[in-house]
Amino acid sequence: MKTILQLVKKDYKLFLKDKVALSLTFIIPMVLIALFGAVFGGAGDFEKLSLGFVNQSSSKVAKTIETTLDTTKTFRLIKSYKNEKGETVLYDSNTIKTAVMSGKFSAAIVLPEDAFTDTSSSLKMKFYYDPKNDMESQVIQGVLQQTIMQSIPEVFTQSMQKKSESFLGKDTGKMFNSEMNKTISKYFKVDTSEIYGNMNKGTTKKSTDTTKSKKGGFNMFDNMLNLEKYQLVGKQVTNPMATRSVGGWAMMFLLFSLAGASRSLFEEKQSGVMIRLLSSPVTRTQILWSKYIYNMTVGIIQLVVLFLGGMFLFKIDIFSNFLNLMLLITASSIACTAFGMFLASFTKTSAQANGLGTLLILTMSAVGGSWFPVSMMPETIQFFSKFTITYWSIEGFLAVLWRGSGFMEILPFLGILLGIGIVVNIVSYFNFKRGNIFRN
Repeated sequence: MKTILQLVKKDYKLFLKDKVALSLTFIIPMVLIALFGAVFGGAGDFEKLSLGFVNQSSSKVAKTIETTLDTTKTFRLIKSYKNEKGETVLYDSNTIKTAVMSGKFSAAIVLPEDAFTDTSSSLKMKFYYDPKNDMESQVIQGVLQQTIMQSIPEVFTQSMQKKSESFLGKDTGKMFNSEMNKTISKYFKVDTSEIYGNMNKGTTKKSTDTTKSKKGGFNMFDNMLNLEKYQLVGKQVTNPMATRSVGGWAMMFLLFSLAGASRSLFEEKQSGVMIRLLSSPVTRTQILWSKYIYNMTVGIIQLVVLFLGGMFLFKIDIFSNFLNLMLLITASSIACTAFGMFLASFTKTSAQANGLGTLLILTMSAVGGSWFPVSMMPETIQFFSKFTITYWSIEGFLAVLWRGSGFMEILPFLGILLGIGIVVNIVSYFNFKRGNIFRN
């Protein structure tokens, strides 16, 4: 037993000396736990969801709705934009639809002129949306309805009063409310004069009961809120879920593949292939270029195969906008290959490259939107997501596959991805010259 314990002690000494093994065992998992907690820990507590807003109504109720939505922590109301002259212009019902279709935000609310008039029996609203992130659209609709129901109860009391007058007539409706008042006071010993008086004034105490009526019963909420929904983008998509997610998963696997391929420099050095190459009439720059071109072409092929797989398995339409898709695939592959070469240039062993690569890839995948819509994450995470390759690639793929965007519309995504590739490649090249990858 003593011998066994000595061997165990020896293994612990070796383990504690191996910094890579220590980081893979303790540091990287803790970092990822903290990261995923920040990304997913606030699920359900949505804040600052972008919502386009146009109020064309002059009614007091419409103004109350605008004020309530503008002060809630859930929404960030976007009411204006900068035109070509740099002037701030308020959105109208046409420009707000164009903004949703172009992807500036995924949903917008329009309160028309007749949103709530003296003769209205329900609140009228128009909801324009782009379900590229279906979860976000559902959350916005749900929270929007709940916010109105809980924060603006006078809308519903006025609607109830007008409904009764509409069905029973003005005089009969007043008699009905009066008789209800007497009955409740008599049998439940409740002073309802204040409630009834507030209903006549169009106000009442805030209600926190959001329970819907049972199936088959009178759905009061649906009758008081006339929410007209218009899907502006993605109607032609056969399989929305697969179309939304294929780009994110493809980018994560591409990063893993190219990070692994770039580590082949360490394997060639260890096996002696690097020494034989350097003894031949081949320069270091030529070796790096050959690795880069090889990895980049492998990345392009992998993405094409993955998108073709999505087409055959889930009927994703990749050919109606194939040229622009190929441009994004190429730009993404260039950026991801640069990431792999960056890993190889800044690490000394294959194990170090593997550990650091795993940490960075999982971080970029989580923060960049491969697993979860970026718009549903905390604001801090959304800020850092824009520094990842995955974010710009996924947004570009969505623009092509979901919105059918043309070359000019995807140009910003192409520019940023190519810019990342160029900058990272330059940094990697000079680091390769200083590093020991080509030394014995």
